[in-house]
Amino acid sequence: MLPTIIVASLLGAVVVLIIVCQIINKKKGKGSCSCGGSCSGCAMSGTCHPKK
Repeated sequence: MLPTIIVASLLGAVVVLIIVCQIINKKKGKGSCSCGGSCSGCAMSGTCHPKK
């Protein structure tokens, strides 16, 4: 039972770390879109890079 608890804890920590990194990136203004730098032709450019 102990190995299961350890693995579950590690997976939970990874998920929390990913969420925290996403929040930090969003606060810095970095989007998570994958437009590859050509945002002018992307249909979702308004979502990734809203006008301030």
